[in-house]
Amino acid sequence: MGEKLSAKNYIGYTICDTANNLAFCVMGTYLATYCTDILGITGAVVTAIFWIARIWDAINDPLMGGIVQRKKPGKGGKYRPFILYAGFPLAVSAVLVYTKFTGNLTFNTIYVAAAYILYGMIYTVLSVPYGSLAMVMTDRENERGNLSVCRAIGGGFGNIPQLLFPLFVMVGGEDGQQMDGQRLFLAMCAVAVLMMLIYIVSYLWTKEKPELVTLSNEEVHITSTLKDIIKDRAFVTMSLIGGLVIAVQLYINSANVYLFKDFYQKSGFSSIYLIISYLPMLIMIPFANKMIRKWGKKEICIAGFSVSAAASLISWLGHFTNVWFYIILAFFVNAGIGFVILEVWAMCGDIVDHQEWVTGKREEATNYAVFTFVRKMGQALAAIVPMLNAMIGYDKNAIGAQTQEVLDGIYNVSTLGPFLMIVLMLALILLYPLDKKKTAQMQQELAERRSEKLSAQDN
Repeated sequence: MGEKLSAKNYIGYTICDTANNLAFCVMGTYLATYCTDILGITGAVVTAIFWIARIWDAINDPLMGGIVQRKKPGKGGKYRPFILYAGFPLAVSAVLVYTKFTGNLTFNTIYVAAAYILYGMIYTVLSVPYGSLAMVMTDRENERGNLSVCRAIGGGFGNIPQLLFPLFVMVGGEDGQQMDGQRLFLAMCAVAVLMMLIYIVSYLWTKEKPELVTLSNEEVHITSTLKDIIKDRAFVTMSLIGGLVIAVQLYINSANVYLFKDFYQKSGFSSIYLIISYLPMLIMIPFANKMIRKWGKKEICIAGFSVSAAASLISWLGHFTNVWFYIILAFFVNAGIGFVILEVWAMCGDIVDHQEWVTGKREEATNYAVFTFVRKMGQALAAIVPMLNAMIGYDKNAIGAQTQEVLDGIYNVSTLGPFLMIVLMLALILLYPLDKKKTAQMQQELAERRSEKLSAQDN
């Protein structure tokens, strides 16, 4: 349907998630440590803040999905304008989260909670239209797969702060293993400027296909939509997998700050870990579509989760004091889940299509909002790291001098949690009904229905 996507279109879509993730990865990796070590907030309170933010998302995300779904296309399209409308405020809000005004603990706790919730709300205003945009840029399965890979690549580039921040912000204290709050603030200011520049280019280089926007249902009834989704096994299982895959990523990132800082006392190795963890996905990128055509998405996920589960189990049971053993096993953990990270947005497109297939209604924005809400629940699950570390006796003032019992606890928190989440993903993918054959049947029947609908509209 229509002309193919250009290289510029792919790049424009890619870099938007780079900008999104520049701030998002800092929130997922450093916010817990910033709250405990810089602001002095207890781990339990930090986890409570993250959970309160996610509870608000339970209201915020579906509402935003409904608003976006009802929006009439304007001069810039239906979804593209949000890249600018929300992108600039998102960059500013990310800086506000890491702005410290006073040494008062009560004020800091209330302020960081409010700033983080504001950041999350603006992120939703951007992420729901951005995710929906891929579904109206093309209806070709291979191009949607390419867009999902592009989004994963863009998100990967957005993790650059994880690579550079340890060298810039983890320099406090006598042993250089403590976070420097002022440096973190300055780094976030630089990140915000870069985000704004990227959003401008992304807006200019993406496009929407009017015929696909026309197919979208603008009459939305949230209650009815949610009932349809709850009855859809494909939507439920893949949404849970989407939530768990981001949970395991953020959980590992957050736990690794403590693991490298305290257990290994080598904060700089977090940059090496990041490179190793993304290497499997870089290797996979050129072959992703060929793998899908040969085996199918579900089938590849089953094999991948099995590899990740085995590697994470070895990592937990091995209790390796040599940092290199931990990092080498990380390669295999990430190799297994790497395909889902690359293709999660294409699989999101599949379950949105599945809703259209079984209900006859096209509600990509509302469906996408529900999917992202579940992913935010995954973020809340990852937020349990500071509370778990508090439960094992972590002392923020004992940098480099934690007791052996606490150090062992930090290692177990860092490795057992990912293993359990990956095993759950393996169980869910076995229940996911869209195998290679079923997906092909669905896409063929949808193409016929859409063609008939557009013909009827033209007449």
